[in-house]
Amino acid sequence: AYAFEGATIDLGRGVHDGRLERDAVVRLPLATTNRHGLIAGATGTGKTKTVQVLAEQLSAAGVSVFAADYKGDLSGLLEPAPPDGPAAARMQNLGLPFQPTGFPVEFLSLGGLGSGVPIRAGVTDFGPQLLAKVLGANDTQEASLALLYRFADERRLPLVDLDDLRALLTYFESDAGKADLKGIGGVSSQTIGVLLRSLVALEDGGGREFFGEPQFEIADLLRV
Repeated sequence: AYAFEGATIDLGRGVHDGRLERDAVVRLPLATTNRHGLIAGATGTGKTKTVQVLAEQLSAAGVSVFAADYKGDLSGLLEPAPPDGPAAARMQNLGLPFQPTGFPVEFLSLGGLGSGVPIRAGVTDFGPQLLAKVLGANDTQEASLALLYRFADERRLPLVDLDDLRALLTYFESDAGKADLKGIGGVSSQTIGVLLRSLVALEDGGGREFFGEPQFEIADLLRV
């Protein structure tokens, strides 16, 4: 049932009535690993190990893997396993050769907090729809954000960090910006005020660290 043509990823062996079936090789076609998947199970059933097996074999096949591993469960991919550890015993049980191998790992740091390559997002790249969700904005406020983004884009005003967005909102709240405010669709000053206040909560929640000049692009990793 798990015989496929072309390159595959070996996920393990089947177990039936508590007995390991060495001939029941469970494989996943490499060409289908770009689809959605779900790994479910109770604590201790091997979910993390399954993800590790997937990451290792994808790496060996030349496919870059991005893992949001906030607990560090997969950080051990960097170093080969002990030659006489649990992995060796497991492979012996499966009747397969065991060759401890390390894999290239690049640690990333969200917002530059902690060790690793800093990851930040520019406000412009984040987009009005996603930013509106982060700010808890309603439909009217989200539409107003979209108009502000368009205004900045048409005038080639880069919105890099939250200070840039605050400066734009403050401009529209001032007497000098009222004419431009009417020109982009009549965004109310009350909405501008709500968005300005919402920025305070975002800044206190880590927004200042997360938003800024991107120092590392995920796309760069995926192109490696």
